[in-house]
Amino acid sequence: MAESEASNWADRMADEVLKRKKKEYVCEGMWTPSGFFHIGNARTEIFTPYAVHHAFESRGIKSRQNFIIDDFDEIKKIPPGLDVKESEHDKYFGFPCATAPSPLKGYKTWADAFVSQVRDYIGEFGVKVNIISAYKTYKDGKFNDLIIHSLNNSRKIVETWNKIAGTEKSLEFLPIKIICPDCAKLRPTEAVAWDGKKVTYKCGCGSQGSISPLNGNAKLHWRVHWAAHWVYHEVDFESGGKDHFSKGSSVDVSSAICREVFNSPPPEGTPTEFIQVGGAKMAGSVGNVVNLKQWLEVASPELFRFLNFNYRPNKAINFSFSDNSFILLNERHERAEKIYFGLEKAQSEKLTQKITRDYELSHIGKMPKHAPPLLSYSFAAFLVQLMNPEKEFDQILEVIFKSGHIPKSKLSAEEKNNIKQKLIMAKNWILKYAPDDAKFQFANEAPAEVISKISAEQKSALGELASALKTAGTVDEIQEAVFNAVRNHGVKPADFFGLLYMLFLGKSKGPKFGSLVLAIGREKAIERISTARN
Repeated sequence: MAESEASNWADRMADEVLKRKKKEYVCEGMWTPSGFFHIGNARTEIFTPYAVHHAFESRGIKSRQNFIIDDFDEIKKIPPGLDVKESEHDKYFGFPCATAPSPLKGYKTWADAFVSQVRDYIGEFGVKVNIISAYKTYKDGKFNDLIIHSLNNSRKIVETWNKIAGTEKSLEFLPIKIICPDCAKLRPTEAVAWDGKKVTYKCGCGSQGSISPLNGNAKLHWRVHWAAHWVYHEVDFESGGKDHFSKGSSVDVSSAICREVFNSPPPEGTPTEFIQVGGAKMAGSVGNVVNLKQWLEVASPELFRFLNFNYRPNKAINFSFSDNSFILLNERHERAEKIYFGLEKAQSEKLTQKITRDYELSHIGKMPKHAPPLLSYSFAAFLVQLMNPEKEFDQILEVIFKSGHIPKSKLSAEEKNNIKQKLIMAKNWILKYAPDDAKFQFANEAPAEVISKISAEQKSALGELASALKTAGTVDEIQEAVFNAVRNHGVKPADFFGLLYMLFLGKSKGPKFGSLVLAIGREKAIERISTARN
């Protein structure tokens, strides 16, 4: 989307779906629980349809959101992070996710183990979604008519498929997979014939025979299976990974089957790009994933919502907790908050309107009338490296006031709790993910090598600064004291700040010096400077 466009992408997509003129709209996503659920899955299969669903809700238009768990899909590989020996693979491979045993303790099936990551945490992101098991849908007989219709029209399905995808499937191909009644696997079985009531099959285990394809005995082939879900749930919008939207791929084939075989309009859709880590797609098979629980440990749910509303679905997001992209995302969200509450303006009125809408859609619950206390994440991450947010919260709060980040005023219990939670999240980020250049600690003592190289002019400047710090009570006053000292003693500001950071942190760079002094305490700062110059 061009920066000049005033509306949010979800609003524009909702406008397109509204042309269907229905009383209630259905937004849907589908995910196979083949491995660990991560924020890349969440973006594609939950938050892109949620964005359109929420755009409807915010206008008072009736809408519902489904999240289809494709647990009837078979297990093809073991994802990283599981303690499964190669000798045990056979008890998983080929079985539907809904019937294979759980590879994790505490769960009954494979699907239960991985779906739990969604069930346990998605609500904390402000998303109320209907989680639907595809396997149960088949088992309950809800797809029986669609299965019979598909088998009766299998030749038309193949003709449509070949035409759209440019393939040469045999006209005798049956778009269904049977669960073998002997080995209970979905793969490798082959449907050979259909007589109107039963499907003749043969399986790699040696079993063969005829069986009814109804009530969970069989699953439609993926492209027909997808179209069947659209028809049964009357879906109006569904997103998917960009690979599904390439010419002749699954979306094109399933849409054509929906129209030409099931006589039903396919949903509107949009390709959703991947979340990348270091340029590589975030994927369970690679192991470079961030799940919903991990996100909540270090960031607010609103921040992830903002990431999805602020970026168009077809824009790839290169993101990692372990580099500057995480802090930049926080800063982008914090600026949107200021723009929403009229504390800042964007480069144009249209962009101000867009960012305002992005922030509004990202917020969970009723919008506050006034701006909440705006503590930046980067400043929170600085503070928690010098003080414990759980044991020294009052001291941290005093530094926040003195630094000018939040005006000193009476905060409500809720506001104090929100500040404390941000500090705790920032502490978790520092401990688990932060890059080395974001980490520091107050040095036990100033490096002797640094002290030995302090010039006479720098010692004089340090002496003046130590005296000034006795009365300098704010960040601005401390900063002014530093600049006065360097100006009065002919010292280069960059060299002097570098010296101060080496004396305090053992590093040549650090946070704003005035904030650093307030955080460690003026007395401790004066003592360190005085020791260094003597």
